[in-house]
Amino acid sequence: MPSGIESWTVIGRERAPVGPLEAHLGWLTSVERSPNTVRAYAFDLKAFWSFLESRQLAWKGVTVEQLGWFAEWLRRPAENVVLLDGARPARSARTVNRMLSAVAGFYEFHARRGERLALDLRPAAGRSGRGGGPVAFLGGIAAARPRGRAGRLPEARWLPRALSVAEAAAVIAAQRRLRDRFLFALLFGTGMRIGQALGLRHEDVLARERAIRLVARDDNANGARAKGSVGVVPVSPGLMRLLNDYMHDEYGALDSDYVFVNLWGGRVGAPLRYATVVDIVHRTRRRVGFHFTPHSFRHTYATLARRGGVPVEVVSRLLTHRSLATTDAVYSHLEVEDLRLELERAGVLDPPGTAA
Repeated sequence: MPSGIESWTVIGRERAPVGPLEAHLGWLTSVERSPNTVRAYAFDLKAFWSFLESRQLAWKGVTVEQLGWFAEWLRRPAENVVLLDGARPARSARTVNRMLSAVAGFYEFHARRGERLALDLRPAAGRSGRGGGPVAFLGGIAAARPRGRAGRLPEARWLPRALSVAEAAAVIAAQRRLRDRFLFALLFGTGMRIGQALGLRHEDVLARERAIRLVARDDNANGARAKGSVGVVPVSPGLMRLLNDYMHDEYGALDSDYVFVNLWGGRVGAPLRYATVVDIVHRTRRRVGFHFTPHSFRHTYATLARRGGVPVEVVSRLLTHRSLATTDAVYSHLEVEDLRLELERAGVLDPPGTAA
């Protein structure tokens, strides 16, 4: 963009930006949505536009029924394949719902611009019990309940998977460079988002207090976005020692404001980008033999804190969630081992006469 902010668009068959999509994506950038958010919208709307072209449908004339066809199309493994009952769809209900939300946002944007549309997909249109909004239209495709957006597919409740302490230790031990070892140790020891880590500056490290200040910045040279509120998280002496080793042995006299930088490839000294972290994660997965993402460490940090009895409001502050409800909704669940621990603490796990 002229402002220097990275954005995304969708290129059509004429090798030019698709006008209606370009307007919407440009607006998202202008209202300071993150580049990652705009990118996700661009890919979702690219799929929608491909569907319209494959059916020769005009975007302004799309009906509720045709949007249902789009949802069905997204679930198919291939264009000429019909999904049978019990077969695994190409995309999960969660993914389809996300893509439908992107389409709804696209139509809401153009409706507010005064476009004459055959379909109004603003959120109110999908709510039940308020003025007789349209009935969910995916009957025959999948059972659906009108929750917020018309046509939303029912989702299985998703809970983040936490790594075991042994798995987290294996990932950290698998790193052959101090920079990468410190990165994963930092994610495990603070629960910060990968965007917060990649945007970390030397001034954010409070060595005397053994703490790290989390600052939400939108001007990081590597495009890292540190969403969430400003906060300070304590760190262990071991983590501070690992940082010192990284600074002394690998970082050296390099002149950069960023903690995580390129040291062996690309432009040396440039802040580390998320794409490089993805490459490191892929290599590490092959070494350790199990799947994980940088976000797995955040879930692990929060889950271990809750299992250890840390109050949810403290966990929320450490995670820099803007809302306590966000933390409570994700980390208030109890798995079977958590249930067992609570019962053992209460002394009611063993029936009378059965204790060893």
